[in-house]
Amino acid sequence: MNLKYITTRRNIKIYLLSFLIILIIFAVSYILYINSNKIPALNIPMPGQEMPQIDYKVTAKFENLPTEAMVYKFKKPQNVDFYSIAKKFGLSGKAQYDSETKTYKIKEEVDGKLKYSFTYEAETGRWEYIDEEEMYLNDNPTNIPSDEEAKRIATEFLKKEGLFSERFTYCTVVPASSGDKLTNDYKVHYKDVYFYPSINGKPIYGVSRIVISVGDNGKIIGVLKWYKDFEEYKKVKIIPAEKALERVKRRQASNNINPRAKSATINKVFLAYWEDAGTIEEQPYLQPVWVFAGEAVTEDGKYESFDAVVPAIE
Repeated sequence: MNLKYITTRRNIKIYLLSFLIILIIFAVSYILYINSNKIPALNIPMPGQEMPQIDYKVTAKFENLPTEAMVYKFKKPQNVDFYSIAKKFGLSGKAQYDSETKTYKIKEEVDGKLKYSFTYEAETGRWEYIDEEEMYLNDNPTNIPSDEEAKRIATEFLKKEGLFSERFTYCTVVPASSGDKLTNDYKVHYKDVYFYPSINGKPIYGVSRIVISVGDNGKIIGVLKWYKDFEEYKKVKIIPAEKALERVKRRQASNNINPRAKSATINKVFLAYWEDAGTIEEQPYLQPVWVFAGEAVTEDGKYESFDAVVPAIE
């Protein structure tokens, strides 16, 4: 066989093999690039109770709703001096690190009993301070402030300590109580003041919040900073609200409607955001969601509000 012909065939095979290797490398690189920039599905908890099988009446307006939305990227904490945060509450001890939960914890004891604690999550920047004695052992508070007074005390504390953020616009108060009014042993031990955030006028659902626990005589006995910082990432196309509504009707949404509801009306639809409870590695983005809010009528004739949440990105 001609030597030149054999050499030519060998060169063609080498060229083809080289081209195939380059093509495979390109394909793998492209897939890795796409996956690295792909926005993962949201982990929105579904209700633990059975949702009622009802036909929703819809009076909400679907005109002029957005077709795209900004996605935000959570920022991993960098060189945070959590000791300076703990010192705001009078804690100055050495932190113990838990490698399993990746948290630092500072404890302070008085007479051998745990008095104060401060916990910091290294992966998310979330933290919590607790006056253990006042929160868990004070069974006889004598001067718990009113809801409005608790809001005032909590807001002033956040501003004074430089912990207040303008995006935490919505505030509500929930009493921590025991007993029952019917049995005449109802008692409020302290009040939790919840501050919920929004971004560009859109509320953030999920775990994102600041909670200030106001105890006896207006003392701050607990602070929970339960949100991650974020920055703009990119705008993306979102599914139409009408398509998201179909998921509500098929009982495929995170819906807090009473399982005993016999009818329901959806009178509002709006875009919001959802912060997941996981780490930044598990859920790296703050993502848009569709919220369908309304009112349900239960079997015994009671009117109750509800909202259903559907991811806006497929």
